[in-house]
Amino acid sequence: MSNLEGIDIKNISAYILAAGRGSRLYPFSQKLSKPLLPIINIPIILHSIEQLLLAGIGHISVIIKPQEQKIQEILRTAYPDLDFEYIIQKAPLGTGHAVLQVEKYVTSTNFIVLAGDSLFTRETLENLAKTHLTEKNHITLALEEMEFEQMQKSSTVDFHYGRVWDILEKPQTRDDILSNLNSAALYLFGRDIFEVIRETKRTHRDEYELPSAIKKAISQNKRVGGTITSRIYHISTAHDLWKINLAFLKNIESRDVNGNLIGTEVEIPTPGKVRNSVIGDFCSIEAGVKVENSVILSNSVIKQHVKNSLILSDHVASFMND
Repeated sequence: MSNLEGIDIKNISAYILAAGRGSRLYPFSQKLSKPLLPIINIPIILHSIEQLLLAGIGHISVIIKPQEQKIQEILRTAYPDLDFEYIIQKAPLGTGHAVLQVEKYVTSTNFIVLAGDSLFTRETLENLAKTHLTEKNHITLALEEMEFEQMQKSSTVDFHYGRVWDILEKPQTRDDILSNLNSAALYLFGRDIFEVIRETKRTHRDEYELPSAIKKAISQNKRVGGTITSRIYHISTAHDLWKINLAFLKNIESRDVNGNLIGTEVEIPTPGKVRNSVIGDFCSIEAGVKVENSVILSNSVIKQHVKNSLILSDHVASFMND
């Protein structure tokens, strides 16, 4: 049963942030935009769109960088009957700046913003919408428990009595930690967020960032709420991409007898040598070569043994200690 029974979300639109540079995923993000990197042979952005549609959110826009064409091609092929809106972020000036680009396109009272490099379930989206609408929040955040080492690259929030009272991006010491809860890259905003972002100072990187704007909204006594979830996956590094692929692989019914998910038009002369791996489309693995616990992205040729690795063409990342 939907978590939105009795709650009207038909006017909520969604905006996917897909203009990031993906610098922590280099060199893999040089060949493919980060939202197009695959999880179980499906681009990350398609996973997100599927969950949005399942939650009943049909008006979906994508914020992209200039000259981006591949995302449009992939979405047009995957969803030929959906009319996606594409919004250009001309300069990489932060997540807050990306949200400002959608202002003239937003016609709904409330709208969802989600990162193009994170995965969320339908249930998380539904809970976010229900919390936002029933509690009449200005902003609602998806929150997750996180270890300090991860928070250093993300954020920590002070959340109690159903409200977020403070947020700190990238805490440097354990004394900076507000709680063990992190603000995931999934937000539900009211339209007043645009004015808040404009009033927020740029960071030391000369960027408009959403955590800074949320902190500003809290200082203005706007109601910022949250919903706690454990079903969020972040793909920020090559290790994340490898690890999450293998985690999702465990739940794939179409795995072969050796625990693999094999794409289309793949050449494996010695199938028994490939185990517990995700193999993308149009790959070739030479005879006798072993592949274990690895993720081979499309159009790659494997000529030597690999284990615990992520491979795209001639780019290889190995995680032998995992």
